[in-house]
Amino acid sequence: MESKRERTTRRTSFFQRYLIPITIVSSVVVSGTVGYFVSHFNTKESFAQAEMQSRVDDMQEESVTIIEKEISQIIEDLDEYDQDLAQLVQQVDLLNQNMVPVRKGLDYINGATLVISGVNSVVSNPMLGKMSSSLSSANSTLNEVDAFLFRLEHLSSVKQEMGETRKQISELYEKYQTKNDPALLLEMEHELDTELVYQIEDVRTATIEAREVLESSAGVVMATNNTISIYQKVKNASGKAFETLQFWKEEKNENKIDQDEFDRIEKELADSRERLKDLPEEMAERSKETISSINEVKTELQVIRLAEVIQAD
Repeated sequence: MESKRERTTRRTSFFQRYLIPITIVSSVVVSGTVGYFVSHFNTKESFAQAEMQSRVDDMQEESVTIIEKEISQIIEDLDEYDQDLAQLVQQVDLLNQNMVPVRKGLDYINGATLVISGVNSVVSNPMLGKMSSSLSSANSTLNEVDAFLFRLEHLSSVKQEMGETRKQISELYEKYQTKNDPALLLEMEHELDTELVYQIEDVRTATIEAREVLESSAGVVMATNNTISIYQKVKNASGKAFETLQFWKEEKNENKIDQDEFDRIEKELADSRERLKDLPEEMAERSKETISSINEVKTELQVIRLAEVIQAD
């Protein structure tokens, strides 16, 4: 079976000898001098019209075969992107939901940073310094998670756009298969534009960020749990001293921290990390192959376009 390198070498030779001049021919179409130029080209190259037409037909047939193979692969890849994006959107939405009680838990204790000095002067508990440090770490990591989540908000729209592109390509390909007209393949060129490549790269980057945000979220929950634990110890050790401070009394019952809920969140985040742990590497490999297929199809579409120009003359 002919290797891709051999095929490329042979096709490059043909391009250099025949299709580069043909490209010039197609450019002259606008000026209305194609007939003269092709005639001049044929005379100069001493190449019989019939033999040249046969070569062009062969090249077009080979291009069609390559396009059929690569388009099928692109459609299959876009199906996989859709499934991966559905998984990403689901896990990001779940993370957003799980961060709600974490934020509430931090808000419940967060005010301690405003009165920590006053509390420390009343209670004189060395654990307060640890709580302040742990609280600061939890807030900082939560800010990082929020920044990640903000950047990932667009995933749903990317999924929709890529789904529409896949639908258009599939419909055009089915139309071509029904009518078996190579010219119909040219209609796919618009769908394989640079925007699709950008979207594929965007999804690849998003999978990396999604895995990173899940790792960071685990740190948020851990730091929050540590802060809660220290707070409970300080509160229990300090007795009524804390109860005299309005900060600790406001909405105390309404904002009671549910440790079982935090345990559930940790378990769900661990499951999300497991689901996405290999996705960035898989996406990197697939995106490289998909973009390569897109570029090859676009190259072969130019061969068909040039063949159409020659055959129409």
